[in-house]
Amino acid sequence: MKKVFKLAIWGCAAIIAPVMISCSGDDEPDGKPADKYATTTIGFENVPAYLIGGPTTYGENLYFGAQDQITTGYVTQIYDDTYAQFSINYGSTFDSATPYGYTFYAGGLAVSNWHDMTDDSYMNQLSVYNTSSPSGGNFVVAFGNVDVENPSNSTLKDYEGCARVLITDAQGLKVSNPGEAKPIWTGDDKEAFFESVYINNTTYDYMVMKNGNNFASALNEENEGWFKVQFIAFDDNEENAECIGYTEAYLANFKKGQADGYIGIIDTWTKVNLSMLPECSVLVINFVGSDMGQYGLNTPGYCALDKFEISVEK
Repeated sequence: MKKVFKLAIWGCAAIIAPVMISCSGDDEPDGKPADKYATTTIGFENVPAYLIGGPTTYGENLYFGAQDQITTGYVTQIYDDTYAQFSINYGSTFDSATPYGYTFYAGGLAVSNWHDMTDDSYMNQLSVYNTSSPSGGNFVVAFGNVDVENPSNSTLKDYEGCARVLITDAQGLKVSNPGEAKPIWTGDDKEAFFESVYINNTTYDYMVMKNGNNFASALNEENEGWFKVQFIAFDDNEENAECIGYTEAYLANFKKGQADGYIGIIDTWTKVNLSMLPECSVLVINFVGSDMGQYGLNTPGYCALDKFEISVEK
């Protein structure tokens, strides 16, 4: 079933009409024929309450040692024995007794229903800068980024610390040796096509891009600042898996006179076309931007996402 289009299409221009971001590519058609593919739209309105980040907009239950901590995250069926997993990453916990475990410090995807549009601090990291969501309820917040200049030359190991959507069997991918630096995974990889997703800025990164803070500069017309989310496909969950395709979309863009267009900072749920990506087992979500410092990207690496449309060959 696996169809790999090795490094087939990399460039992707954002087109706003007026708030729509889409990407052009010719490897896969926009949409799959219903007689050959089963397509599922994953919203998050039916996620159990214990898997939603809280009890505040910071999401204390996303971190190691918290009561009722969220670990392997939300797993939902796409088709037959194929599932999508939206997980907190396994990595450094900053706890000397147990230095490795599931923790949002290491990046990941947190289900949220927070809409605080006033608190501009990282303590409000789970709020979207909007009063609703496309699926009418919950959404997910992606956190984590790395500074990789060219995804086409990367491996999955290069994206440690980035959020990722895993295509798995029913049990999902789980670590069987918690506390160890080299995790042993149980569960099986599957494959699927990502068709589209809706994106929006979180309140925290929207406010930082608008006003700046002690760590990051505001993005504006004067500095022609920009901030993008990248979607990077891999064909399995092994650290040496090579990138097989990627696309990207602007969360903010103040560049002038360029084909990808001026949009300012988005505050509207915006559909991104992912149908040019090849069939994959892992979709990594990374962030890149113009405001770079000594330690890499200064703009906070966050994005809200909803309504993943995913297809599986029957």
